[in-house]
Amino acid sequence: MANNVSTVSASLDLQVLATVCESFGLGPPTGITAIAEGLMNRNWRVDVGAVSVAVKEVLDVSADQALFQHRTTAVLAAAGLPVPAPLATADGQTLLHLGEAVFSAVAWVDGEHFAGTQWSLAQCRQVGELLGRIHAGLAQALPEGVGAIQHRVPEGAKAKAGIDRYQALIDERPHPDDFDRFARTQLNAQRELLESMDHLRPDDSTDLEPAGYVHGDFHALNLLWQGGQVAAVLDWDRMGRRRAYAYELARSVTLIFSDATTGVVDVRRAAAFVAAYRGVISVSDEQVLHAVRRLWWERMCDLWQLNWHYERHDTSCDHLFISASAMLEWWSTHLELVEQTFTIR
Repeated sequence: MANNVSTVSASLDLQVLATVCESFGLGPPTGITAIAEGLMNRNWRVDVGAVSVAVKEVLDVSADQALFQHRTTAVLAAAGLPVPAPLATADGQTLLHLGEAVFSAVAWVDGEHFAGTQWSLAQCRQVGELLGRIHAGLAQALPEGVGAIQHRVPEGAKAKAGIDRYQALIDERPHPDDFDRFARTQLNAQRELLESMDHLRPDDSTDLEPAGYVHGDFHALNLLWQGGQVAAVLDWDRMGRRRAYAYELARSVTLIFSDATTGVVDVRRAAAFVAAYRGVISVSDEQVLHAVRRLWWERMCDLWQLNWHYERHDTSCDHLFISASAMLEWWSTHLELVEQTFTIR
């Protein structure tokens, strides 16, 4: 293959990626494509002859966290789960330090992303079962992480103070734009929800179980499909935190099966996903419902996207605030329907 390097952001990328490829025992790059998706790290597809790899500049986690992730995903891959295993250098290292930059690499997996609302019911069941197998695999690989946990539930008063702060920041802007106006309206609506539903704040003195290490960000954009099957589960950067398994189940449902514009959850597909998961992981209705209610309350209190917009001056997550607002409004008016979705067997 000719040396046809494309979509490189700078000549420095070519030099650095050539060093990365050499260090991981590959030949010189014959094609490089920067991957635009992903907010937290820099990623490239690098072709080396007939072989392709995914190279990541690790920015979102520490080197120690990345190594923990690599050790664990290697175990999951060896157990037969569709998890890309990290490549290693000649001396067995899965991280490459070049100056202050840190890189990792895995074999490239061809596939497509599909929104959860496009999946057949059989595919919903397949992915629900897969999430259960991942939790079971993580429990086996990291038994020290298994056990009940406690996790504080946000206080409504603190959330209302955050609303006040962002409303003040918006009011100080001399020329508010469309996002400012949307945020002000949503903050008013969020305050009304907090005041009218404060009595539904879940008890945070209860132990959460079963619990252990989880994927941390299990959603449709982190799944690659080939021929109707999941070929790879991607992006394990948030695996280092212990969670109740039902919490990740609930979070995944809201991310995979909700409409980004209306917030409406496809309850038929979600129910198939949940039932298949619960066929692998034993979790009671009470444990599931507590996790669902806890997640809903956390969404009610969470304003992280506004922190990015107004305090970090980073607008890359504005669309997530808009979709989260739609979901919160729909969810808050359909609490019973959502909770039934998690208990239909």
